[in-house]
Amino acid sequence: MSRSLVANSALLAQYQAKADAMKESCLKSGNTDLSSITGTCYYISENGDDANDGLTPATPIRTLERVNALSLQSGDAVLFRRGDMFRGTVVACSGVLYSAYGEGAKPVICASVRNYADPALWVESALPDVWRCTLPMNNVGLLTFDHDPRTVGKYDARLGWLQVGHVPDGYRHLEQAEDLDFWCDVEMQTLYLKCVGLNPGERFKQIEIAENVHAFKLWNGVGQVTIDNLHITLCGGHGVSAMWDVYGLEVRNCIFDYIGGSLWRYLIRYGNAVEIFGSCHGYHVYNNWIYQIYDTGITHQCNDCKEMDVTQENVEYHDNLIEYCFWSIEYYNQRNRFGITRNIYVHDNFCRFGGEGWGCRIRKEIPMYSFAEPAQITENYRTENNIFETASRYVYHHSYYLEPEGALSFRGNTYLVHAGCDFALWGKDNVIPLSGAADFLEKVLREKDYTLITVE
Repeated sequence: MSRSLVANSALLAQYQAKADAMKESCLKSGNTDLSSITGTCYYISENGDDANDGLTPATPIRTLERVNALSLQSGDAVLFRRGDMFRGTVVACSGVLYSAYGEGAKPVICASVRNYADPALWVESALPDVWRCTLPMNNVGLLTFDHDPRTVGKYDARLGWLQVGHVPDGYRHLEQAEDLDFWCDVEMQTLYLKCVGLNPGERFKQIEIAENVHAFKLWNGVGQVTIDNLHITLCGGHGVSAMWDVYGLEVRNCIFDYIGGSLWRYLIRYGNAVEIFGSCHGYHVYNNWIYQIYDTGITHQCNDCKEMDVTQENVEYHDNLIEYCFWSIEYYNQRNRFGITRNIYVHDNFCRFGGEGWGCRIRKEIPMYSFAEPAQITENYRTENNIFETASRYVYHHSYYLEPEGALSFRGNTYLVHAGCDFALWGKDNVIPLSGAADFLEKVLREKDYTLITVE
């Protein structure tokens, strides 16, 4: 039975308790049972040595560069020691588990390769209070100041803001910019930072720089990868990026934060927590805590690939807490040579505060759950028992072309909507106001057993 309510403090407290319980479920997830590992286990710790064999906790290796050089085989496991932090990017191999060992906080994979709070790394430019980093920088998307990447649950880390401009001497935009705004010359790989009063390396104890890299990369044809019990942070691209034709990717029990913001093809900023771009056959994302992502929490997508067919099938997202993202969940399979989307199950996720994150500062038309445009064939796409709490504009967004009736199904979702917000943008220019939400849910989405809550 569907119902409509007006929120009060007690009701909102219930949903906050639900979010807190989901955080705890992710934070306290236990280590993988290694009896299921059929291959070799490799151990990595901060106090390891890359000259070690890595085959026992007593002989761990130390760096991600050494991890990427291992001759990994299907059935192997790469285990990072809890409480430690590892800087760089992991290139994933087929059939391998990437997870944690030991006790304590989840191991951190931090794509920022060092602490840049060193006065020797910054020199004055020709502009007052504008400093140039002396190291080459690859398309920087995000800077944090006095923020330890190991920190969990800090929604308000002090950030720099990218001033986008593609003109000669583009750093001159910073002359009138705010304190801690920055600009990166992509072609010259040069970073400029507005920092009033002091050399940045003197003003701050810690500066982290997220360049245009992914924390985890899966290339074409890589399959049966599991990413488990890690804290993934501070990359300008994606937290997990899988490309083109991916089989059996599972991402579980992970924390993702402060990800994205780099430029894609010099035109737009991007960056998702977990993404497959292209075909996927088995894609399972669950029990993750995802917050403060520039673009999207979880997505399967592909567009404008005229030379290939794209099939996205057997996808399941569930029990994820997704907060302070531009989009919480995004899907599209559009304008490819031929597209098929089938057997997609999105359920029991809690999506909160859509459009209120760091990446939403100047972006408009913000939905929490975007369907964009459909494939030529869409079958059995189910959205059930999710909670969507207070998007800054829309809960749902769908572009001009819609799937045939019945291809998308909805059941048992809960919607908490600000009284001043619209509910959906569904089809070309078809804005659904909150006053029309119940009618839309029942007659267009044909949703059963929904709960619609107005938040004053």
